[in-house]
Formats: sequence, structure tokens, C-alpha cells
Amino acid sequence: MSELMMPFHIHPMTVKNLKRHACDLCFGRPKPGIVYFCKECELDLHKACIVQFLNNPAQCNHHLMVFNSMLDANGNERCHYCQQQLWFIFASCTICNIWIDAKCVQQPPARTIFQPKHHKHSLFLLGRLVTFTCNACGVEGDRNPYICIECNLMIHKDCIDLPRVITINRHEHRISHTFHLGQREGIWECGVCRKPIDWVYGAFKCFRCPSSYAVHSKCATRKEVWDGIELEDVPEEDEEIEDPFKVINEKDIIHFSHEEHVLRLDENYVLDNDVMRCGGCVLPINDNPCYKCVECDFSLHKTCASLPRKKNHFLHNHKLILRARKDDVYVDKCGACETYSNGFRYECHQKNGCKGNIKYDVRCSSITEPFHHDLHPHPIYWTLGDTKQCKACGTDILKPLSCMVCEYALCIRCATLPKKVKHRCDDHFLSLCHDSGKSSGDLWCDICETKTDPRVCYYTCDECGVSLHINCVLGDLYYTKIGLVYPSLEVLPNIDVTRPFCNNCKIRCKSNFLMKNTLGDFVRYFCSIGCIPKRRPLLNRLSMTDEKRE
Repeated sequence: MSELMMPFHIHPMTVKNLKRHACDLCFGRPKPGIVYFCKECELDLHKACIVQFLNNPAQCNHHLMVFNSMLDANGNERCHYCQQQLWFIFASCTICNIWIDAKCVQQPPARTIFQPKHHKHSLFLLGRLVTFTCNACGVEGDRNPYICIECNLMIHKDCIDLPRVITINRHEHRISHTFHLGQREGIWECGVCRKPIDWVYGAFKCFRCPSSYAVHSKCATRKEVWDGIELEDVPEEDEEIEDPFKVINEKDIIHFSHEEHVLRLDENYVLDNDVMRCGGCVLPINDNPCYKCVECDFSLHKTCASLPRKKNHFLHNHKLILRARKDDVYVDKCGACETYSNGFRYECHQKNGCKGNIKYDVRCSSITEPFHHDLHPHPIYWTLGDTKQCKACGTDILKPLSCMVCEYALCIRCATLPKKVKHRCDDHFLSLCHDSGKSSGDLWCDICETKTDPRVCYYTCDECGVSLHINCVLGDLYYTKIGLVYPSLEVLPNIDVTRPFCNNCKIRCKSNFLMKNTLGDFVRYFCSIGCIPKRRPLLNRLSMTDEKRE
């Protein structure tokens, strides 16, 4: 037994020839042979295992040293190649100041990569820490660069496999990757995050809109933006999209959602009735131009009648298709605002691309960028940025609609709130208001008789001066049509002189709509979907898919 300095370790190691021993590298059955012990690092290493461990030459062509991450690492080091946190045994090049985990030592990355579709020259791995800016994505890094000697390019390992041609849900044309975006008048702005793009580095660019549209490489390949399909060498074909209606004459149409009857345009249609709703967005008709069925009470806003049958939208990375119900017996939960509705909805067009049923009501899927809201002077965008607080409801939102000028942000649900509504508590229209706490004194909701927070949005009457909670005015049934939403469960307008008591919360129903349950011999009333007992099984039924219903 003796203590020796080994070329693969920084501490003296005791050498023993043992008949049976298991080392920290093999973790297998004890076997005979020479074993190296380090008392300081608490390492036990078979000679045969350490030779096999270090038989692959280091990418930097230097000798590697073996360490115990429990003692020799600070806890923040990550593997130079795979970026995974170091675990137990790892190797290090003390000259290049890099750390390599056991997996990457035994299966090192390729030193040379040649991908003619992505780059015409060979790329070589630089096995040392250097600060650089990736020419493919424009993001700074200090490890894993592949270099092109011919073009003087440095590229992240993750950017080697960037797709060449893709489609994203923010732009109507295909976009292609380039290593040099190019200079132009003004600043390049990313079509996703809305931040500047350095034209010296790579990005995705639309060559149909050569001077106007580009996207950061990292933004374009996010799973929320890109469907993951590479389109290089795939011929581009114009998709024929069916029109939403057939024109009979200047005023009459046949809409695909109501093919049995003719719809007639009435541009002077004025209706101050909260019960009469558009069959598409399920909002009151009010004084908006609409098509009205000549044989029944079906109505459709002119804008809702013109909704495209298929569209790309920033809410989803696949194309969406417009669906309309032939009956109103079932309601769906919107995947964006999480409200229930039985109007038109957009669904994922990809048959096998999404898990579950992706549905968005037409209010959320009609938001376009830039989005202009009446309560804010600047345009707002779906930037997929950090969590922010919604200025309308005060909740923290993971992916808000954000203003690029100030800190203003809105959640999808608040962005689609109706600007004017009617409620039985007031004879006038109520307007959406947000004064950011400028009001002096306390504001009280006339419906629930509790305080109204002036820092968030509320409904008010310009003539009467009332302030009302949004939830008190709308409830969770505002976007559902009058009638059955499930067998024996009916939505009714709350217009009687005496408001019924909710069977669950035991208070009088305060919103414009309520639910009536006639199951069995008893009649029960509920002021909201949330008040239905054992609501989880029922809500699953309310959101049944068309396939399950069939």
C-alpha cells in the first residue's frame, strides 16, 4: 500500500490490490483488482473503471481530472456539453475550466458536424469556455460553440438543428432562417416578443414581406408559436377555405350554421334586450348590424357571420377551424378565458396534434395583434413574457397581453369583457371603467352591497354614478344562450319581480341569468355553474365533445 499522485486526480491516492470491492464508477458487484482511494474526496475507483472512463480523449485535447461533485462542486456547475447539473462523479479540464458529467465523458458530442441544408461548411466543436454571441439566434453564451472556420461563425449546439423553413401562428406566410438578417431603415422588431432584433445575427424572416417581418430564432421555435413541422422542400400550396355563407342577394344569405333558413340583414336593428343574443358570440345584439332569420328567432351579428372557417391564431400553434352547434344543449369551456359558452367556437384543426379538445370561443379567437383596448392608450400584444398582474382584475397572469410602452397588462378574460352591458339594477347601459384608484372615498357595489376596489375594472353608469363588480354584473352564465344547456338543466333570464333563492348559497340570484334544474319532482334554482352541487361530474358533462355525444 502506498500514496501516489495520479494524473487524473488532484489529491494523493492510496493504491490497494483487493480481491473484492465495488467502486464509485461501476456501482456493480464487487470484483478483484487494483483500487484507488482518495480520503479527501471519498472516492473509490477501480483501475479498470477509471481507464475505461477516460479512454475517450477530451474534446479540448487535454487530460481530464476526476472529481466528486458532492465535495468539489459548488452546486451550480453544469456540464459544459449537455447543460445538466453535475451529479456525483464528473470530470474537469482545469486548463479550459470546463466540467463534464460522466455521460458526456463516455459519450462525447461529435467534434465535427456537416449539415449542407443548414450550412455549407463543416462546423467544429470548441471545447472550452468562451464568451460569444450565437450567429444563428443572437443569444450570448459561454459554452458549446460550434465554429465555422470559413465563415467565422459561432453557433450554439442547440441551434445546429434549427429548422430552415416553418410556419408560425403569428404570420400568414412561411418564414425562413437566415444567419444574417440584414440592415434596413429603422429597427427590426420581433413579431412574437416585440423586442428589437440585432440585424447582424440570425433570425427567421419572411421573404414575401422582406422589409417588414422577422422573428427571433428562439421565439419562432417556441412550442406555443411553431407546430414543430419542418417545411423545407415541401411545396407550398394555397389552401381553399370555404366561405362561411352563400349570398342570395344584397341582404339575404344562407349561413353554414343555419342552413335550413335564410338570414336577412337588418342594419338598423336596435334592440335594448339582454335576452336576445347573437348565435355566434352570444353577446346581446344591441344596435349592431345583424342578420336575422326570416322564420325563427336566430340572430347573428354581421361580423360573426363573416368569421373565417379556418384561421391561424396566436392562442394555438395549429390552424383552428370554426365550429357551430346545430343545437344549444351543451356548453364548452373556452381554453383561453375559461368561461362557458354555447356559441361558435374555434377548434384545433390538427387531428392528432393535440391532447384533449382545444376550443376557443369567438370572442377570444377574434383578438388580433396589435390589440387596442378602450381603457388603454397603447397597443398590447401576446408576448409570452414573464408573469404580470392583470390591471383589470388584479390576478397574476402567466401569459398576459402586454403593453410594450408601459407596464400595463391584461388577461384574455378581461380583454374580452363587453364594453357595455345591461343589468336589472339600473335602467341605463353600464360601461366598463378603470380609474386606477383615482376615485376619492370608498366605492360600493349596489348588487352585493360590498366595497368595490377602484384599482381594478368595474361597471358604472355614467348617469347614476353606480359602481358594480364585474362578477356581480356578468356571473358565469353571461355567455350562454337562453334554454337547455344539459337535459333537465335550463338557463333562464332573471327578469321576474321576485328573484329566486339559489339552492346552494341560499341567497337570491343577483345576476342577469340563472339555472333551473327540473330533475325529479323538485325544481331547484342556481345562480351560477359554480353553485351546482357535485359540479365536477356535471361540468365534465357540460363540456362533452361532439364525438362523445354521438
